[in-house]
Amino acid sequence: MAFVTRHGSARVEQLAEHFDVSAMTIHRDLEALATEHLLERIRGGARSVSPSMSELGVGQRRQLHRDIKEALCAAAARLIPEGTVVAVDDSTTLEPLVEGLPESSPSALITHSLKAMSDHRNRAGMTGIRMIGCGGLYFAETDSFLGATTSEQLSRLSADISFVSTTSVRAVTGGGAALFHPDMEAADTKRTLIGIGATRVLVLDSSKFDAPGVFRVAPLEEFDHIVVDWRVSPTQRELLAQSPAHVHVVGPDGTGYDEHPDTTTDEKEDRP
Repeated sequence: MAFVTRHGSARVEQLAEHFDVSAMTIHRDLEALATEHLLERIRGGARSVSPSMSELGVGQRRQLHRDIKEALCAAAARLIPEGTVVAVDDSTTLEPLVEGLPESSPSALITHSLKAMSDHRNRAGMTGIRMIGCGGLYFAETDSFLGATTSEQLSRLSADISFVSTTSVRAVTGGGAALFHPDMEAADTKRTLIGIGATRVLVLDSSKFDAPGVFRVAPLEEFDHIVVDWRVSPTQRELLAQSPAHVHVVGPDGTGYDEHPDTTTDEKEDRP
């Protein structure tokens, strides 16, 4: 789905070659994705239901990289001290973190995600966690509240630790890297949520590097921790290493190791 969205459309033969599977497998997969309205079937292939410079719809994003998101959030949860105030943005990457909050025992949750608010209401173990929901203009594409009204509410609050993810991370002119997002309201709201956290955590799957994103959210230098998955490339690690943040590389089981600038790539890959 990400491949088709990136290119706008793709033929069956192109997908079969790219993923090294049979054309029959691609046909079955495209039919399944079309049934879920995640792609549109066309003669000989499929095309995206989202413009290439727009973020995928929330239903699509919830289906992408689910195992990676769960592993990332298992590691991110270990950064939450008991009894703290936690702020979480509306990224689908962070939904498993919200679902597992009772195990971390924070005192309160600040969020502008309607899904997170719903989880707080319906999930067992959440009653001991105070909910502070920030409203405003609702966007169905993100299942959350975004924009000036939401940001103004967030700016009045303070969190011990804030968690953010985003659509794109890219190198910037002059060195270093920054977060970007294709939607201005989302970028502004994320920027505000980052700012209210005493400790700031970026949770990032490696597919986000160099993805489309027009509006700048924040430089990597603003984060204390960056949690990234095991598929991160050496080049991407070097980009993250330019930030003063503590980089945590997470394995498929949610465990991993910390990146250190003075450690060679071979030594890192030899670790469990």
